[in-house]
Amino acid sequence: MSEVKAQAPKDFGLTTQHKSGTSFTEKLSAEALAFFSMVANKPFSQQAVHFLNAYWAEIGNQAEFIYSVAWDIIKYADMHCKGIQLIYKYDEGNDLDFDIALYFYEQLCKFCEEPKNKNWREGYPISQPEMLTGLKRKQELRDKVDVNFDGRVSFLEYLLYQYKDFANPADFCQRSMSSPDEHPEIRKARLALEEVNKRIRAYEEEKARLEADSLLPGVKGLGAKNLLAQLDASPLKEELNKALITAEAAVRIASKKYGGSAFGGTGDGSGGAGSSDGAIWWMNRDLEEKKKRYGPSKK
Repeated sequence: MSEVKAQAPKDFGLTTQHKSGTSFTEKLSAEALAFFSMVANKPFSQQAVHFLNAYWAEIGNQAEFIYSVAWDIIKYADMHCKGIQLIYKYDEGNDLDFDIALYFYEQLCKFCEEPKNKNWREGYPISQPEMLTGLKRKQELRDKVDVNFDGRVSFLEYLLYQYKDFANPADFCQRSMSSPDEHPEIRKARLALEEVNKRIRAYEEEKARLEADSLLPGVKGLGAKNLLAQLDASPLKEELNKALITAEAAVRIASKKYGGSAFGGTGDGSGGAGSSDGAIWWMNRDLEEKKKRYGPSKK
């Protein structure tokens, strides 16, 4: 039998360097830059999944901080910029301008410094943001964080810079571009969770309308109070419950098939290449949160 020679991984513009920031600011190839910008234009959550898929072996133990703290705060920073007060009215964004990025870092630092968040600070030391002055932070954003030089900061750029001891843009592109596209069953589960989001929005919009109408005097106010009391038995809630059940089944199938494994990859042993662990973890965590807030047992 003839010997099959391992194919060297494709060079996407930089020499991979871990434990060092020296390669972080060097230029990407045109192909890698186009790929990077494509990922950075996806919603914040999908950027996080791409990052975690690529670096699950190194950063997987920080996933809860990324989901519960960093993702939450970057969404609220984006909402602050857009003048949106209620989360159910928010369509997830993909990047921030430098001024709002400064606000994001300010809120992130504030969160991590608060005594009540001691567990987040001590449990996730490599996720803690570095304290910088506003002037220094803006310089860092411009010179180091803004990988594709578009004057904006994506969640992917934040993640790569925060975990620069383990990751850099070129290595991210090399790992991710060597991987297959999103598997159909993972995509099906992700879209099922997006359908849950649509049902949540419809439910919350009706709830807000009824709460406002219930404050009105007379028959209209009494009628709204009655409908509000019955909202959890309404067709809207039934549709939300059905969407949750469908999403749970889809996530379970994807998890059973791809959880804890890699599909594809370069075969060169590079950690995280082709991994679906980030996507599987994120979908399960998101499903858990949705069930906790809107599941059938929710009173």
